[in-house]
Amino acid sequence: MFDLPPPDPSLEIVIASRGYSKGLAQTEGVQILARGEVAFGHAYVGLLWKNVTSPVADGEAQSYLGYRTRAGGFDLNATIGYHHQTGVDGPTDDDRFEVSATVSRPFGRITPRVQIVASPNDFGGTRESIYFESGASVSILPGASLSANIGRRERSGGTDYTAFNFGASYTVRNMVTLELRYHDTAQSNFGEIYEPRVVGSMRLRF
Repeated sequence: MFDLPPPDPSLEIVIASRGYSKGLAQTEGVQILARGEVAFGHAYVGLLWKNVTSPVADGEAQSYLGYRTRAGGFDLNATIGYHHQTGVDGPTDDDRFEVSATVSRPFGRITPRVQIVASPNDFGGTRESIYFESGASVSILPGASLSANIGRRERSGGTDYTAFNFGASYTVRNMVTLELRYHDTAQSNFGEIYEPRVVGSMRLRF
């Protein structure tokens, strides 16, 4: 008989001065994100909700399956998730499936990372969407690190753009992470969500 590894539950709450996803602002003010996850060895399942600022919805809920492991010194993580807008007002395409894969590898204090996120039919009038991001973090003190990332998003039925960010974070006893990060895009003239912004956040893990 096949036996699952014992469940390992966790809870994460993030409070940010402004919400960001794939390099674009998601809220006009504070964003609160709550994520519950249960791991069974390398596999895991999770639920997430966050508020968003949108003409058609007030939040986004997610359910997902994932697998994380290490091979040849590389940390590998892949997920498939269902995303659904909450508090929808009016007719809109309010759900999507999304797959993602992340690869990273530490070299001493430096950890390069590459991520790809794709959806066959994104929210609203956007159809296929793919987002590539690469970056690196460097540990400068115990619990403290600096990091920078650059990403490119291409969408069918939506605007393509290039985004970048850099910032610093500090983690206390693996439970509380404080972060200050600068976000910008190469298309700042496209509108407010593309404009530069400094965002502060606090992440709690239980």
